[in-house]
Amino acid sequence: MNTLLQELAQVVGEIPFNRTLGLKLDSFENDYAILSFSMKKELVGNFFYGILHGGVISSVLDMAGGVVAMASALQKHQDKTTEELREILTRSSTVNLHVNYVRPGKGERFIAKASIVHAGKRLCFTRIELHNDEGKIIATGDGTYLIG
Repeated sequence: MNTLLQELAQVVGEIPFNRTLGLKLDSFENDYAILSFSMKKELVGNFFYGILHGGVISSVLDMAGGVVAMASALQKHQDKTTEELREILTRSSTVNLHVNYVRPGKGERFIAKASIVHAGKRLCFTRIELHNDEGKIIATGDGTYLIG
């Protein structure tokens, strides 16, 4: 089980889009994840004000929610073999993501925190927040993920 959690954590860093974003997995448990990234010019959505692109915000929220949902799936299916668990993870996907853009994405560093609201047999519901380096909330999200 711990090996698969470690593999999942490693995979997050290897996803090409995550590398483009500069996304790092800072903390990771069965029901909680923290990811972070730094602002860079490639992530700007509003050129005049230098704020984070809304698509970057939603992508980061989705990744944070997905990571914690997959960790939850591993926890729920501890009786499965490693191969069966890998198969479950490869079938996991986002069912729904609702994003609330609270304020413009200004900052040098951003932190996404995701937690489990409820995890059933097939679906996992998550709550995600994105904050800037001053602790100001930039966006919130509610994500639903297929995990079974």
